[in-house]
Amino acid sequence: MVSHSLYRPLLLGTLDQQSVWLSPAANQLSLDQARSIALALGSRETGTSMESYWSLATRLRQWQQIVDHVGLAHLRTARTLEIGSGMGLFTLTGRLLGFDVVGVDSASDRYNSRMRIAGQLLADHGLDSAFVQSPSEQLPFADSSVDVVATFQTLEHVANIAQTLSEIQRVLKPGGTLFAQLPNYRSFHEAHYGTFFPLGLGKDWERRYLRLLGKPTAFLEHLQWLTPASMRGLLDTAGFDQVAITPYGQPTYRAERLHGEAATLPFHWRRGRQEFRAARILARLADRLGIDQDLYPQIEILATTAK
Repeated sequence: MVSHSLYRPLLLGTLDQQSVWLSPAANQLSLDQARSIALALGSRETGTSMESYWSLATRLRQWQQIVDHVGLAHLRTARTLEIGSGMGLFTLTGRLLGFDVVGVDSASDRYNSRMRIAGQLLADHGLDSAFVQSPSEQLPFADSSVDVVATFQTLEHVANIAQTLSEIQRVLKPGGTLFAQLPNYRSFHEAHYGTFFPLGLGKDWERRYLRLLGKPTAFLEHLQWLTPASMRGLLDTAGFDQVAITPYGQPTYRAERLHGEAATLPFHWRRGRQEFRAARILARLADRLGIDQDLYPQIEILATTAK
């Protein structure tokens, strides 16, 4: 249930002893967005989307992974760009941790409400807006002007993945870092619908399977069917120098540890959770048996531009 939190601020956690919270208005608007997505997926379950929007634990983990790779001292003087900033929690988390981060989201009208929520989220914490509405294929930033680009569960949604990666490479400084997480469409787990199905068969077969389940399929149409192999080729063509594509990982805490604590949220990841676990077990088994090393449900990318 999520309705009990709609009439008072919702505590998301703390960062360096500063409270991170969500206003009732933003909570309601994000719930409306979650309901819209659930309807498009043929579901009534909204908690999964709400958890993905407002999990401070996830945002802290993502920032810690970036710190592990580039170092806290460098990140404090770096400029970070988030592509697909959504409701704005990753950008807010970075700003509250003292990082220079700008969020970019689609210029499409259907994302206007997300941008309003993101802007209000920063204003509620006494911060100026740090968001730009622009297509990822035409980023409004100068060449070699950004140190780090981060993007989460976004690349599969862009209209032109090759052009998006080319733009990311263009705006990154020499030796700059791209950190990305996205679904693996070679795996057995479709992250949006939460289905267990061999996605390597292609989008047409997933569409047929969804129809057998009585699910609407329009949401599939804009998805890029990205795999580890296709991403390696795309990143190479875009001009990235060192590329590592691995299963979704956890921070190593090789560098300084970020200070924060996430609160317990009133909504939880349920859509496709068991299917995800089954797909992950299958991927580990296939890897250990030497059958296939690329079946893990989520891709994590760390790539750098040439120095």
